[in-house]
This record gives sequence, C-alpha cells and structure tokens, in this order.
Amino acid sequence: MKKFFPKALMLALVAMLSLSPVMAQKNQPDVFKIGFLSSLTGSLAGLAEGQRKSFLLSVEQVNAAGGLKMPWGNVKVETFIADDEAKLDVGVRRFREMLDKGAVAVTGGIWNPMSGALNEETKINPVIYLPGFVPAKDALLKGNPADAMYTPTFTPWSIGYITGKSIVKTLGKKTLFYVERADSWGTTIREGLEAACKDFGAVLVGKDAVNMGTTDYSATLSKAKASGADFLVNSLTGADGIALVKQAIDMGIDKQMDIFYCWISNTESKGFAPEVLAKLYAQTWFYYDVGGLVDKELVSSIKAYSDAYMKRWNEPPDNMGTACYVATQYIFQAVEKAGSFDPKQVAKVLATGTFNTVKGPASFRIDHQPIAKNVTFIMKGKGLSERKNPNDWYTVLESYGGEEVLPPLSVMKY
Repeated sequence: MKKFFPKALMLALVAMLSLSPVMAQKNQPDVFKIGFLSSLTGSLAGLAEGQRKSFLLSVEQVNAAGGLKMPWGNVKVETFIADDEAKLDVGVRRFREMLDKGAVAVTGGIWNPMSGALNEETKINPVIYLPGFVPAKDALLKGNPADAMYTPTFTPWSIGYITGKSIVKTLGKKTLFYVERADSWGTTIREGLEAACKDFGAVLVGKDAVNMGTTDYSATLSKAKASGADFLVNSLTGADGIALVKQAIDMGIDKQMDIFYCWISNTESKGFAPEVLAKLYAQTWFYYDVGGLVDKELVSSIKAYSDAYMKRWNEPPDNMGTACYVATQYIFQAVEKAGSFDPKQVAKVLATGTFNTVKGPASFRIDHQPIAKNVTFIMKGKGLSERKNPNDWYTVLESYGGEEVLPPLSVMKY
C-alpha cells in the first residue's frame, strides 16, 4: 500500500495537469460570441437595418477599448448576424444555429411575437438574451421570462400608457380613435392606452384592427373620421405606418383631428414629406437631438453616442437601433460584473445591478423591465422651414419615465 499510494497520487496529479488547459479554455474563453437576429428583409427591414448598425457600433467600440475586461484578461467580441425574415420558424432556426456556433448572447429583433418564441428557446438552451426592441408582454409575466432574458425597453403596454398620458398631460386633448395592429403588439398597446384613459380621464371613442401588410386603410380611416375624436392614434410601424398616415392626410383627417404616431423611428420619419411630418405628434424610445430638455447630463450622453454613430454611418442613430446598442451595453457590463459568461451568473447580476446606458442609469424590476428616468420622448414634427438640417425632424416636447410608466406588477401577475 505504501508503494501504491504515491504512484496513484502522482497519476492523479498528472491527469489533473493534463486536463487543466482544457478547463481553462472552457472557463476562460478568449472570445465572446454574440448574435444579432432581426427582420432584415420584409416590411420592417428599414428598422432592422438601424438595429444592425447600432449593434455593430457597440461591438466596435468595446473591441477598440481592448475588449471585455474579464478576470483572466481582455476578451475580444465576435459577432453573428442573421435575418429572421419576420417568420417564427425561421427565427427559431437561426437562433439555434447561432448557439450551435458558440454564441453566448443574442440581441436584435423587431417583430414582437418573435421575442416570445425566442424566450422559450432561451429556457431550453440557456443564453443571455436581451432583445433589441419591445418584447411581448406575455414573455415577461410572472414565471415566463428565462433567467437571462431581460428587455432594455419595456413591453408595448407602456407605449400605450405613455401615449394616453401624454395626449392628456402634454397635448391637452382627451378623445382618441385607435388603429390597432392585429397582433400582440397592437392589443398590448391598447391595454396600456385603456389604463391611461382610466387614470387621466381620456376616452377611447373607437378602434379598428388591421393586419400587417395592409395596403388600403380607407375603411378604418372612415370610421376614425366619423368618430369625432381629438386624436387618431396609430400603432402601425414601418411601411404600414407610413401608408396609414399618408392615406389619412389624403382623406383630410388631419383637418378634423391630430395624428399621434405612438412608436416612430428614423425610417418612418424619412418616409414622410416635411409638410406631412409637420402634422404629426409622435413618441419614440430614442431621438438623437434632445437638446431642448433640461437634463444636461442626458443631453450630453445622447450627443456623444449620436456623434459617434454619425461618424461611423453618416446618419443619425435610430429609435430601435439604439435599443440594440443599449442591450449590448447591458450585456457587456453584466458579463464584466459577473466575471463570467455563464448565463446563470450573468442573470444574477442583471437582476441586482445598476447599469450605465446612453440614456442614463437603470436597474431592472422583478419582471425583467428596466426602471429609468428617461424612458420615452414625446415630439412634434417639423416642417421644412423649421429644420436646421435634412435630419432635423422633431422638437422634443417632453420626457416620460420612472416606474409609473410600467404596468403595475399586479398586471404582470406578481
């Protein structure tokens, strides 16, 4: 036994030493792989392209600074980019392909139902998943979100709630006709809009639902015209939203009521003639020029990011594009704070940490939505004579934020 024990010990030590490089390689990877998945083709392609550009800028910036600061040294970031084609089966397949290639984090996405499907995938195959847009509310109800699935924005409920609140509090009107996209995006916005009507004394005098890809909105707009509302509230996005507004003005609706575009982007803004945009009120999660606001720290942060984006892409950053940028800010800061790429360890940091973003500091609520001072901006479109440059589309009227713009936790089943 005396001879056997030292020999056995020596063999065990040799085995451990021979395995240690493998263990080190597994636990201390020399690259961080992150995927971008969005609808780069189809009616939402313009929005997805803005996301792609912001995503790439965020990766380029962290790599230019030496990479992620991990306990074992700096780690460079590598990317995968894929098109989900706004089809659930395609999105799920390409999400899985990214994971097969070694992605430990994924962002992107512009089609609301996709987030629900990918959240379920994240439960099966743990990965850090922060969609770079507004995810489905159902994905964040109690018991539903995967451990490392968080949103940099909120759910569509808040879009509707802030729309209703701002129409009463900022714009001084009270009767609304709502055009609802016939999916979870449109219905959840309506839930928030109805909650705001109850809280602030507005009245939803009518609504109509339309499918994505509709080309003729005359029947819906005739109902709106007959409603006598103060505001036509449009929940459509991309090419659909542009078409609805243009047809509304062709029908003279703007002479009877104001038009509120409850979620607008640069893509849509560029799609309107100045005389049309001047007739719109709109809400956005991000606008590149908020110089009129009193929060100078916010103004400075947004300007620094916007200047970097314009230098890289020769255009101002977009609404949901910036959501991807902020999503990667959360991801990169969380993995550095965790000192690990393990989704479970990163999820713990996301649940408890405070993070710095281009829109200021934020922390996450129990339902995986962020609490932030500046959540959205309410804007008025500018006519040609008001513009300082071709991309000077809006005057920012107000900023809304705080936990009060999120659905009560009871609505999220907590």
